[in-house]
Amino acid sequence: MIQIAYLLATGISELAPMNKPRILCLHGKFQSSSIFSNKIAGARRKLAREYDLHFLEGPIILTQNENESNACDGGDDADIPRGWWLRSDDGKHTMVKEAFEYVIQETANEKYDAILGFSQGGTLATALALSGKMNGVRAVVTAGAPYVREAFDVATGLYSESNDNVENKYLQIPKLHMAGENDALVAVDSTKKLCEEGGNGKFILHEQGHLFPTRSARVKEIMDFLQLSMSDSNC
Repeated sequence: MIQIAYLLATGISELAPMNKPRILCLHGKFQSSSIFSNKIAGARRKLAREYDLHFLEGPIILTQNENESNACDGGDDADIPRGWWLRSDDGKHTMVKEAFEYVIQETANEKYDAILGFSQGGTLATALALSGKMNGVRAVVTAGAPYVREAFDVATGLYSESNDNVENKYLQIPKLHMAGENDALVAVDSTKKLCEEGGNGKFILHEQGHLFPTRSARVKEIMDFLQLSMSDSNC
């Protein structure tokens, strides 16, 4: 079941009416749905005026040593750090396909107009949109998200299951990718590659580090992008 972090963090008053466009929000690695919701509180409050935000919990519980991580067992501690997939000692990303399957299963009875993701969650958001398994998605917004080849490989495989030899139309979904010039964890060039490979991307470089921007000017750029994308009937 989808866990909506800001229900716990901010109360019912910020819940959006059902007729508002819905956005699926994917946290970064070593975060959780509630941690992500709280960290972007400034942006979240503004976004919630126009959109129904749903924060999904990652499937993997992370320990200090991520190689000891375990699949989520349904624990109730909303502050336990989680991830979407792992990375082995040789640099290979593992359990990536399982991450796709988890999100697809958890959202099977839902429909979203956009996906918003930070860091690892932003990579997943982009690749999910390309997989063709998130029907209705018209926009993607990411911050501090790297390019991960394995995620794109999974997306391509899922798309090919029902679209043999057909150019991926989901490359045309508008995507906004933000990177921090002082990000010490994700290289700017990696986010630029995510933007290029994801198709129809807009790249914004901000002056901060590894975070989802919450300053007014950046939130306005996000809001403007979403409004334009949602109004485009061809998406």
